[in-house]
Amino acid sequence: MKQIFVLAILLSMHFAAWAQKNYSTSKAEVHFTAVDDNDIDAVNKNVVSRLQSNADLSFIMLIKDFKFEMEGMQKHFNEEYLESDQFPRAFFNGKITNFSSVNFAKDGKYPITVTGTMQVHGVNKAMQTNGVIEIKNGVPTATAQFTVTLKDFKIGGILIKLVADKINIDIAATYQ
Repeated sequence: MKQIFVLAILLSMHFAAWAQKNYSTSKAEVHFTAVDDNDIDAVNKNVVSRLQSNADLSFIMLIKDFKFEMEGMQKHFNEEYLESDQFPRAFFNGKITNFSSVNFAKDGKYPITVTGTMQVHGVNKAMQTNGVIEIKNGVPTATAQFTVTLKDFKIGGILIKLVADKINIDIAATYQ
């Protein structure tokens, strides 16, 4: 009887330690395209993200790490629109509201809902979006797609008004 009790304690400690695992990556990707103009297209492959056992999810990225195919667009993006010298980073800090539905011990795709605050161009905005955490061989990958309105982040300019006021964002983060 005593051995069963000790075994139960050891097993519960093992599962409690596993449940406390935090994940991170410095190679998450954020890709955006303008809703009305596919020429406005850039990717940042150096995004830092943390997925914590308490359901916290965060992303931080340098604006200058976004890469465009056309060099001129990158210059305008950094100097005129995002003013990356003045606002060098973008952040997201939030929580996965249905985190308990993700089984990190079982391969599969788990729909999630994330709420939090995104900061771009020095402006904080409350956000909520749906995404997916996929578990493959014990490794989680989080993905999400959503649309933002540039004026909500005080990003403007004549070209934004003529070309693109909404941006589609795709996020993918494979954690370690």
